[in-house]
Amino acid sequence: MTLLPLLFCVIVAGAAGLPHRRSTDYTICETDACRLVGESIQNSIDKSVEPCTNFYGYGCGLWAKNNPVPSDNVQWSTMHLIDLRTSRRLKEVLEGESEYDNLEPIKKLKRYYHSCMDDDAIEKRGIEPIQTLVDANGGWPIQLGHQESNAENYTWQEIDNNYIKMFYTSTFIEFGYIPDQEDASKTILSISQGIGSYLEEELVNRRSFSLHDVTKLTNILKAFKKHKGIETPPEKFAADLEELLSFQQDVKNISKHEKEIQKGLKKVEDKMTIAELQEYYDQAGAQHPTAQINWLHIIQELHKPVNKVIDASFSVLVENKYLFHKLAHLLNATPQHVIVSYVQWNLISQFLPLLNKEMRDIEFESDYMGLNVTEQNPRWKTCIADIPLQDALSFLFIKKFHSPTTIQAVTDMLDDLKVEMKERILHSEWTNDNAKNFMIDKIDNIMSLIGYPSWYNNETALIERYEGLEVGENYFNNKVASIIFESLRILMQSMKPVDRSMWLVSPITLNAFYLGPMNLIVIPAAEVQDPFFTPGMPLAVNYGAIGMIVGHELAHSFDTTGIEYDKVGNKITSDAETSEAFEERVKCFIDQYGNFTLVAAGNNGKPLKLNGLFTKDENVADNIGLEVAFTAFQKRKLLAGLQPKLPGLTDVSDEQLFFLSFANTWCMATTEVLEAALANIDEHSPNKYRVLGTVANMATFSDTFNCPVHSLLNPDSKCTLWK
Repeated sequence: MTLLPLLFCVIVAGAAGLPHRRSTDYTICETDACRLVGESIQNSIDKSVEPCTNFYGYGCGLWAKNNPVPSDNVQWSTMHLIDLRTSRRLKEVLEGESEYDNLEPIKKLKRYYHSCMDDDAIEKRGIEPIQTLVDANGGWPIQLGHQESNAENYTWQEIDNNYIKMFYTSTFIEFGYIPDQEDASKTILSISQGIGSYLEEELVNRRSFSLHDVTKLTNILKAFKKHKGIETPPEKFAADLEELLSFQQDVKNISKHEKEIQKGLKKVEDKMTIAELQEYYDQAGAQHPTAQINWLHIIQELHKPVNKVIDASFSVLVENKYLFHKLAHLLNATPQHVIVSYVQWNLISQFLPLLNKEMRDIEFESDYMGLNVTEQNPRWKTCIADIPLQDALSFLFIKKFHSPTTIQAVTDMLDDLKVEMKERILHSEWTNDNAKNFMIDKIDNIMSLIGYPSWYNNETALIERYEGLEVGENYFNNKVASIIFESLRILMQSMKPVDRSMWLVSPITLNAFYLGPMNLIVIPAAEVQDPFFTPGMPLAVNYGAIGMIVGHELAHSFDTTGIEYDKVGNKITSDAETSEAFEERVKCFIDQYGNFTLVAAGNNGKPLKLNGLFTKDENVADNIGLEVAFTAFQKRKLLAGLQPKLPGLTDVSDEQLFFLSFANTWCMATTEVLEAALANIDEHSPNKYRVLGTVANMATFSDTFNCPVHSLLNPDSKCTLWK
């Protein structure tokens, strides 16, 4: 979600689609903020593009030229600009003096930051911190030569259990507490097939045994062997490398398959006891010791720190359980030393950013291979992104840069959007009275967290928040201690009844979201800053930007996932008539977006289309969000009266400014190849199509820009959820 204005001045008034305004009955906003927004808008519009044919090209056509991709990024957007501004503000509060510096949590925060910035100390320690941790858990067979390691004495299961005790995470299994679908006031342990941080979705899809994977592991392994003075014959080195890479790719393939089935399809979830999970896993028939997983033992180890008694009757929610059969067969066919090497590599790769420059350089060069990124982030940005004391950092950010009036303004905007959403539901043709009542009741009961937690006004609460966390001068030790501290805190919280008012992310998170299982909207403070929201702007600017973003999140309560939950997050089943009508309307969006061509000729020589099924929920939310934001803006404008103009944009109507503000939320500098590579691994459509797809469905857009009937962005057939 992003906003950055465009190029529009008096000269443009005669352009196609833009009626000339003769009235001078207006005032001009002369503040610095208005001037900057006006300049940003003017510097983005490409007047050579017809708005009714390509509104993204019109509204964002010059944005990339005026906002080139920095040397430390692969692409650049308004979201990146806001992220950079946020980082600079965080740097300011970390490195400057504050009236809160005597608070113990602020001392810990700044001590952590300084330990990360202490390059000399980090260089002196080298890779020894992670080497010590790995050696204490049997060593890294591929580093030592597996015959010389303790792989036969330490099974992968034992090592993995040790890491579960330390970090509350497993190599092959992902745990998380979520609201129980049958009773959303309680939590249930969710279990899915995990892939570890190194194997998370990469920036671009890469092929098996990619140069990226080979280069990274080869160079890291060489450095680790050198650290211990181990020399390995080239043939042995290559064979060991291929063995580990093959297993890594097999694990990836299981996870990739899971991601493929998620594209537009609902995950399969089974509630079962641990005993039933064990029975199901054993049905895979994998008899080798390497395939054995003692589910009860693992879950008991996970809960030991909170003294929770777990037995075989304990209920869990298992996602796509058949994937565990695939995992069992893979483990069954793999030697112990290879799995141990993988478990250790998974840990090492997660801690590489904490090590010396040599390790960080290797990771950077392999991760950004072929992506034309020539510089790493400056150290201060890396350290800010790594800080785990998020509430302490957010506390300083809020105190210096945020005003309660801003939060109230966005809260009022959300109320406006709720009114518009309910209007659409009441007048929808396909919802019966029961469905209408259900939906309106759900909107009335949405919990919204905007800005930051109220307890930030209580310094004692902040002190208690970090009581027990030790932060010293050693960066690596600080990171490990903070992971353990935060993981234990989350685990303890998970044992309590669900608290919908509890913040699940920090206020400096640049991402708004909606959670169906809690019927909860979260708009962090970082999202509520310029240019998404700027105090003193004409209503059109803020409603077109943050208004659409908030509307988007509100709309998620009625996408294909959100509609399955009631007002408190319990899973429900819609009646057949309502479901059929709903799916028919969603299909319109699936077909519309699925017709967008990303690349004229893909790898197979055929056009690469956008996956409308995979992106459907985000597309529906974009369309509803923009629609309710526009109507809310128009009604608010009637109450507020004549709106001021932005400097240089006096011939732009309020309605045109709304859509220009919306378009600039998504302006981006990127390449077609990179955009296509990212497109169908992201549930959001590419920014260009987020703009084009939504305005093509809005008659109000066509009216605003006088788009001819049958023009590309004024088609006869338009998709809408509510009619």
